[in-house]
Amino acid sequence: MALKAAADLHNEKRIRVLEIIDKLRELGVSESVSLPQLVVVGDQSSGKSSLLEGLTGLSFPVASDLCTRFATQIVLRRVSADESEARITIIPGPSSILDDNAEERLRGFERVLAADQFDSDEFAKIFDEAAECMGIPGPSTTDLENIEKRFSDDILKIELSGPEHHHLSVVDVPGLFHNPTKYQTEEDKAVIRNLIERWITDKRTIILAVMDARNNFANQGVFSMARAADPAGKRTVGIITKCDAVERGDEAGVIRIAKNEVEKLTHGWFAVKNRSTREIEQGMTIEGRHRREKEFFSSEVPWTELPRDRVGIHALKKFLGGLLYDHIRSEFPSVVKDIEDLLANTEKDLDLLGPSRQTTTDQRRFLNRVANRYQHEVDNALGGNYDSELDSNSPLKLRMHVRALSDDFARVITKQGHAKVFRTTSGEEDPEFSRFTKGSFRHQKVLEEDILGWIRRIYRESRGTELPGTVNPGVLQTLFRQQSSRWENYTRSLISNVVDAVQEYNDDILENISPDEDVREKLAQRLTRVQDEAHAKATAECSRILNDERGGILQTVNHYYADTLNAIREERVRVRLQEMGLQDGAMKTLDLSQVMQRVHLSNEDQAVNDIHDILKAYYKVALKRFADNIVIQVVERHILGREGPVRALCSDMVNDLDEEELMEIAGEKFVTSTMRNELIAKCERFRMALDIAKGTGI
Repeated sequence: MALKAAADLHNEKRIRVLEIIDKLRELGVSESVSLPQLVVVGDQSSGKSSLLEGLTGLSFPVASDLCTRFATQIVLRRVSADESEARITIIPGPSSILDDNAEERLRGFERVLAADQFDSDEFAKIFDEAAECMGIPGPSTTDLENIEKRFSDDILKIELSGPEHHHLSVVDVPGLFHNPTKYQTEEDKAVIRNLIERWITDKRTIILAVMDARNNFANQGVFSMARAADPAGKRTVGIITKCDAVERGDEAGVIRIAKNEVEKLTHGWFAVKNRSTREIEQGMTIEGRHRREKEFFSSEVPWTELPRDRVGIHALKKFLGGLLYDHIRSEFPSVVKDIEDLLANTEKDLDLLGPSRQTTTDQRRFLNRVANRYQHEVDNALGGNYDSELDSNSPLKLRMHVRALSDDFARVITKQGHAKVFRTTSGEEDPEFSRFTKGSFRHQKVLEEDILGWIRRIYRESRGTELPGTVNPGVLQTLFRQQSSRWENYTRSLISNVVDAVQEYNDDILENISPDEDVREKLAQRLTRVQDEAHAKATAECSRILNDERGGILQTVNHYYADTLNAIREERVRVRLQEMGLQDGAMKTLDLSQVMQRVHLSNEDQAVNDIHDILKAYYKVALKRFADNIVIQVVERHILGREGPVRALCSDMVNDLDEEELMEIAGEKFVTSTMRNELIAKCERFRMALDIAKGTGI
């Protein structure tokens, strides 16, 4: 078919700018970076496709309502006559990308024709084929009731190259509808709405918001979507279609909108008259459309009231040319920045993949690079040197998590690790060991045996051949073992929690340092085996420390024990004297006999108090010693130490691998070599794009 170019969009300077954008698009940059373009949006049957026809010269099939069940991107390029062609492909949408089979099928769709073969009939045929590939109805579909999928978020891309074209990219998206029917459901409505939002929220898109002149403006929801996407209105142009179809007497309201008096847009409104379905069927050409439109706005009242630069497709093209040019100039620096960032990230991904890994030497070198980087990251993680961009609770902040777990362990084992709560010399629960806050139910009602009653019971049950008032040597050991019986559970919980933190760290860090999923899985499996071994060793070490503390005799050379015991005993005497009314610095005549009676208790009471105070003083020393040993000898040595799961991936491990193990872990798979080739190609495209962009002088 004869295709007239959108010539009014361009002058020499604009052509140069659009050629640059087109070259970037040819390099495939638009798949990764959004480029400035025009997008036509509007309600269903508002005349979007006909407007697109006027802008591009491309005639859509007559059944245009069915043609806009997916987005259509038209890319025009100016090339020599020898290079003229029409190329039609499909860009998979977000939902199709989730399905590998669907994505592969859609990317495989391609039709390439000579420019003179691409007529209306061929266009309709390709539309049908594309729709079938997407799994939705096409122009020739007759049965619309028994269809699973009616709309698609895939994109039909039509690239037209020829000497008569100028560089331009414009997109037509499915029309928004308001009332679901058996042919288009609420689900379809949501699909279309999401599709429109995806296009118009892109800050580099100029929104051509289309209004059917016959419909009430308030009912055309696409304008509220445009306002939400472009609150300042810097990217929105209002376009009124079907002006010739307005009922007599209703023109005044449409004229007010066209004059920007109702919905005030920064760029104002344009009015156009497109070919009707009947005119298309009668064979009216694009040139005929332009003549009929010019006649209409020149002679039909009240449309003659509108300024000449605001009516007709030619006026619209001229305006869009300037707007698109200015928009590209303002967005171009950020486009270049995006390309630079993409190149840097792609080069980083390529660097992570490393060189080809076909030989054992290559494989060992690759794994050593991974191991060295892993060790570097581990040193930082355990040293508390974190990346400033990490989330506050990131698993990569390993030392922070281990410190928090150790602190929690120390706090919990102090508050919950004892079987009975120690008492102060005045008989109250010692707040250092109290499991409950003041005023809690625990303070209202005693739910467990009091420690002094417990000691008295054990003391009586343990009496043997010792003289009255003396203590069987085994009593303190028995009491301490029972008092510390909860240590094991809290300690094992700490070990498990630290192992989990290491597991999360390894999962995250391996993903950061090795993009090869297969390599990550193999390394993770090896680290998991080391982790299981470390967990077992840590548990065994924990049992040894527990046995040392709870299984042998009670002993310490820490002076803190004696100091604490003396302080408690002095406090007991002081409390008893104060109960007699004696205070420091007070002058009072003393009855020594009475004092001695109050200070000294019965043999059993004295023994119970002594046992309590000795047990308390020793428990404090033993608990602190135990907690430190668990953190240092178990957590640091066995889990975070040289042979633990967070240190195991190192050069020594790599160098100890035989050829078979190397191949299993680092042997390059087809998908990896494919990924490397794709990254190399991307880097090359982005470098070429930067050369083009930076050499423009825009």
